[in-house]
Amino acid sequence: MSVRADVETLRGIPIFSDCDAVHLQLLAFSAARQNFSVGEFLIRQGNKGTAAFLILSGEARLSSTDAGPLGSVGEGSLLGEIAMIGDRPYSVTATAVNGISAVRIDRELFMRLAREFPEFGAAVFGVLSRRLDLVMGDLDAARRQFEKARSFKSI
Repeated sequence: MSVRADVETLRGIPIFSDCDAVHLQLLAFSAARQNFSVGEFLIRQGNKGTAAFLILSGEARLSSTDAGPLGSVGEGSLLGEIAMIGDRPYSVTATAVNGISAVRIDRELFMRLAREFPEFGAAVFGVLSRRLDLVMGDLDAARRQFEKARSFKSI
């Protein structure tokens, strides 16, 4: 796959959708390619998030110690972006179902681009902020429904 194709794949990822093509080219060109064999872990729940993985080909099974199997992801999926950006542990485990080719975006590379090109960082964090606003709105609506249901019980 070419850098140009990687840029188009990155542009399809929600957190990169507002980014300039030049910044995505730098990211794609600087990121490392990594292959995973059947049964190999891309990320493991609880491990420190040092990189995100953009799956170029193949399929990974997702699982969680709390929820068990979560399904699978394939080409065009980005795994571990929040853990990588926020220096947090991975929240799931991803295991290769078949041979996987991926782009590894190390935290150091991502943060360096965000520092050197503030508009890149602003675009990514803007998308994340909007996503957080939506989640917070959903949580607030759920809280209101819970309080409403609880008030009916006490009558």
